[in-house]
Amino acid sequence: MPPITKLGQYGIIKDVKPYNLPPNAFSDGENVRAYEDSIEKSDGHIDAFEDQEVGRIAVDPYWLTSLIETNEAFWVYAGSSRVFATNGVLQADITRATGSYAMDTDRGWTGGVMGGVIFLNNGVDAPQQWGSPAVLTAKLTDLSNWPSGATCGSLRSFKQFMFALNYTNGSGTNYPRMLKWSNSASFNSVPSTWDATDATQDAGEYELADTPGKIIDGSELRDAFMIYKEDSIWGAQFIGPPFIFRFYKISESTGAINRRCMAEFPNGHFVFGVNDCYINDGQNLTSVLDQRNRREVFDQLGGGNFSKCFVTPYFIRSEMWACYPSNGSTWANRAMVWNWRTNAIGFRDLPDVAFIHQGVAPTVSVGGDSPTWVSGTSWDENIGYWDDDNKYDPTRVYPLMASPPNHKILIADTSNMFDNVPFTAKIERTGLHFGSAATAKYCRAVYLDMESSGPVDVYVGGQDSPNATVVWEGPFSFDPATQEKIDCRVTYKYLAFKVVSTTDVSWSLTSYDMIWQPAGGR
Repeated sequence: MPPITKLGQYGIIKDVKPYNLPPNAFSDGENVRAYEDSIEKSDGHIDAFEDQEVGRIAVDPYWLTSLIETNEAFWVYAGSSRVFATNGVLQADITRATGSYAMDTDRGWTGGVMGGVIFLNNGVDAPQQWGSPAVLTAKLTDLSNWPSGATCGSLRSFKQFMFALNYTNGSGTNYPRMLKWSNSASFNSVPSTWDATDATQDAGEYELADTPGKIIDGSELRDAFMIYKEDSIWGAQFIGPPFIFRFYKISESTGAINRRCMAEFPNGHFVFGVNDCYINDGQNLTSVLDQRNRREVFDQLGGGNFSKCFVTPYFIRSEMWACYPSNGSTWANRAMVWNWRTNAIGFRDLPDVAFIHQGVAPTVSVGGDSPTWVSGTSWDENIGYWDDDNKYDPTRVYPLMASPPNHKILIADTSNMFDNVPFTAKIERTGLHFGSAATAKYCRAVYLDMESSGPVDVYVGGQDSPNATVVWEGPFSFDPATQEKIDCRVTYKYLAFKVVSTTDVSWSLTSYDMIWQPAGGR
């Protein structure tokens, strides 16, 4: 048999019986990603402020964002009751002067940047604003011109407008299917009014009453704004006065599982839905998980904590991370990692995170010096360089993870360890019958085309019926620097092998070749 190649084509497929998979697909794995033509160990994470007493964060972070202003990077991170800003050297409490916040931990924060102004919303207090231009010690303020006493489930920007989704008015009456939009704003400013009754302005409101579910969240998609309800998806297109926006239905069969569960990439929105992850191109929906890993993801999520699910893109790797709490966890501790260029899937562990933001990371000095920030630009201008040696590159855009239980902001994809602790990475393939399930196969060696910074463990095994338990032999220590194969003696109708690492190593597997012959043959 020829070697099994193109190992990055499918990645991991858990919902299909292994004996029905293509030879270059994998039946199980953890902390691995499919990349180019290989399957490789996922990268770990480091503390953004490791050994930095001056820069250490002040509150358990639930959300974070960044702003580049006059060649200086500012980062804002929000706790449950207070909000802080840092330039990497100083920490500033920017909580509004009128007092702390009452964030619901199940609701969390939403927000972003509009015209150089950072805005935040927790669904309980009045939306907040900060910036223009950013001054580290400046306090947050209630969003200017926001309706008195009103709140909203999610606050988003679209072109020069702000959208308030799942609106509650100043009297406390909730309109779960209503969205309000502001008057258009100038750069470095916020909208001047939200008054939908003023015919001289562009502000308005609309109730999506054709489907019963409440509005969950919304996000820009090219020239439209997508609105995700529990049970449907709607689009809003700017058409100008007198109606300002045209609303149209895209789907009434699915929606979003939680706020922050959609993200734009070149082909549309990637959406974490109520029973699938899918692509919304603005007109049609395409499943990502169907007949591959839908059962795996949603069985782990079960009836669990949907309010802790979210999505984050990782553009350098062409990946979407669907993050969720698995097996009863309180926080997102696992991510399904989908590569949109190859359509392959991997899985990785997360360190109990509430939110992940893509941004330029702080440089972390060695020896106790204060960290400094590297000025950044937009992702389109600052794609950085992927270092196969996994070196820290402060010009790259990294996933920055807010972890409340760890009291840390962590920089992902920067290490071979999880915050200085080695972790287990595994890729496994069972059910290999090589076209003849009735033939017992004697395997005497496995050749691996592999790059690794150190030795890994290889196991070989099999089973004589498709539903039998796999019996493993090993581990066989394998170092690609000095070896090309491992020798073994196993005989089964269905062969299996796996690669496991538990130490501070990086590795990438491009192909493998199991040397076998019919049992009893020569």
